[in-house]
Amino acid sequence: MIRTSLSIHEGTRHMELFDRSQPATILFDLDGTLVDPFLGIKHCLQKISKSYNFPMPEDQQIKDSIGLGMKETLRRLGLFPNIKDLDNALLSFWDAYREEGLFEHELYPGIYSLLHRLKRQGHHIYIVSSKPGIFARRIAYQFDLNLIFDAILGSSLSEEWQSKREVVDTLMASGAIKGRGIMVGDRADDIVAGKIHGLFTIAVAYGYGSPSEIIESQPNLIVQSVAELEQWFQSAFPSDELFDPFNRSE
Repeated sequence: MIRTSLSIHEGTRHMELFDRSQPATILFDLDGTLVDPFLGIKHCLQKISKSYNFPMPEDQQIKDSIGLGMKETLRRLGLFPNIKDLDNALLSFWDAYREEGLFEHELYPGIYSLLHRLKRQGHHIYIVSSKPGIFARRIAYQFDLNLIFDAILGSSLSEEWQSKREVVDTLMASGAIKGRGIMVGDRADDIVAGKIHGLFTIAVAYGYGSPSEIIESQPNLIVQSVAELEQWFQSAFPSDELFDPFNRSE
């Protein structure tokens, strides 16, 4: 278990920096924070391993690279010393991912009720993912998360991969975040992106970031589970639920 940067109580006291009379803006990472993508990624790697004749990496090697961008994942696995082969394999991976992989994600237990409660309280919530936005949105749709989030942002499939900071830059430039917001993620990239923009940062230890990576990124708060994350939000925002986002009459 990773020791928290702040206790739940201390983290809530830091919410004095927020105007809690107004809805908050909350940014969530996708892979390793809301959904577990491991099986989908593993099965796609198995599929392209046959085409490119490379040995399958160990499960832990795959897990260590989740959330870094698929091109970086393939590079770190050391399977393609030639950049052209790497680019071709990446295209093959996305083809397999489009057909099968994105349907093999699992929503972490408790996430749906947490998000639904935040939405009913009137908060503005976003997905900010480094994976291509078209896939991030399809994953959200299969769990009906598109009904909860204000917007779902990701990288471009046809252009250069964007870091989490660049994805958050896009959201900030739109003027969507007024005042201080919250960033929730499982990797250092999430925390650094949030800190650069002055967001209150929460690292989730149940995802794919290593303990050392999370601690070194110095988030404002570390939570061990979805239940602990929900406990913090309930303490930080105890306000009444205002509406039902699934009621089409509202």
